[in-house]
Amino acid sequence: MNNVSVTRPYRKRRRHAPEFKARLVAECHRPGASVSRIALDNDLNANQLRRWIRESKQVDGSQPPAFVPVCLSAAGGHSTKPADKNRTIRIEIPRAGGSVVVEWPADQSRQCAAFLRELLP
Repeated sequence: MNNVSVTRPYRKRRRHAPEFKARLVAECHRPGASVSRIALDNDLNANQLRRWIRESKQVDGSQPPAFVPVCLSAAGGHSTKPADKNRTIRIEIPRAGGSVVVEWPADQSRQCAAFLRELLP
């Protein structure tokens, strides 16, 4: 039997343009995006793409805050005035792929607070 050895050709270290990196990082921030799939589709290692994501957060400081303050009215949302039925709590959370907006009836502020506690660990 012949011993056949197959070697992979040496692959030089590639350099990627900042625009290319930024585009892929933005794709990864879209809801439902798979970092692994995006990396495969662009002939990259997923760990490399994750590093770019981490580095982009360090550079632009776009990491979401660990705590989001929510201000409620002095009545705490328990007022039974008819005007409260028409008021809403509106919270907008900026994200890379677009803002997330939550609108909730003001007279149900306790339920809104509970929802946000579940949503934002």
